[in-house]
Amino acid sequence: MHDLARCIALLAASAPDLRTYRDGVLDALDAHDLFDAALMHAGSPRVPLETAAVRGLDPARLAASTDRWDAWAVELGRLRDVALARDGVASDREALPARGAARAAFDGAMRAAFGRRPRATALVHLVVRGRIVALLVLVRWRERAYDDTELALLRALAPMLAAGDALHARLDAAPRAAMMARLVCNDGRLTPRQQQVVEHVALGHTNAAIASALELSPNTVRNLLASVMKRLGAANRADVVRLAVLRPD
Repeated sequence: MHDLARCIALLAASAPDLRTYRDGVLDALDAHDLFDAALMHAGSPRVPLETAAVRGLDPARLAASTDRWDAWAVELGRLRDVALARDGVASDREALPARGAARAAFDGAMRAAFGRRPRATALVHLVVRGRIVALLVLVRWRERAYDDTELALLRALAPMLAAGDALHARLDAAPRAAMMARLVCNDGRLTPRQQQVVEHVALGHTNAAIASALELSPNTVRNLLASVMKRLGAANRADVVRLAVLRPD
């Protein structure tokens, strides 16, 4: 742990640019056998992939998948929620059931972006001042889950990784689209109740789950969401989140 933390601290202080910093981070994690393939990027389709560090993945396939990233941010809200409740880090096995719609959505996203379904995944959300400044995705093709020791190591490193990433992004004046760690809708075009519905949509909740959480009928939720989509000019739920929550600064 101490050697890895020292290596990352030196990278944060000495890397000449953001891309070099991210490449160095992946090299350091790879030396500790923490992944078979990895991606470190802002996690937004509005930030060029040229700023990403990539290992063991097809850049062309990744690029082709970016138009679906906003939809995945909605579909995989449960995974993000679990990670942020655990210092920004969660494995797929911690956050998702072995079967069901959430697992199917996750596996589909991994196949689309990475070419095949990983046997194990760890997601590290790098948070600075309440905003997710970057996302580190680590995957293993082999049947070896991320254990408690590895996840504890990633949680210990996450604040340092986040600070280094934010520093170099600022020094480079790199494109950024930092997402609030708690997805909040403050869109003035919407009523407070509509904003509440949008926040639940951003977490990947179904209409039935939203109705239960807000003590509304499913029909009311459906009508509220229809009004939101009309007001925003949104075609679907992912569009709603993109336009009202994931807006770039």
